[in-house]
Amino acid sequence: MRIGPERDPLPRLLAFVYAPLALAAWWLLEHRDLLAPDRLACPLLKYTGVACPTCGGTRAGLALARLRVSEAFAENPLIALMLILLGLWLIYAVAATLAPRLRGSVRLAPGEHRLLRVLALGLVLGTWIYEIVRHA
Repeated sequence: MRIGPERDPLPRLLAFVYAPLALAAWWLLEHRDLLAPDRLACPLLKYTGVACPTCGGTRAGLALARLRVSEAFAENPLIALMLILLGLWLIYAVAATLAPRLRGSVRLAPGEHRLLRVLALGLVLGTWIYEIVRHA
């Protein structure tokens, strides 16, 4: 893995699209009566009894917004991790936009791409098993 000069600014600039979405999520948290826990249900779990890999993702996001990290990881560890990484990416995007010397792109070797795909698949399957066992 190497970090080189920024090849394409689009991924960094997309942060400015996702930041307003994060603000909208914060607004919903402040108006949580719209997100009552009895209204939040996974349709797959509700109708088939089988949890999906993202079950508990909304609750994990709400727990993270309240800074309850352990509760977020208990709800759905993969979604909690992804939301934390998304937050770090947003911070990087703002910093790199304001300070161009921070801009960079990660370059992976073919073997590292393969390892990353296997790791991602393992995380999704592991989370799915966790959710099925948790809701059984």
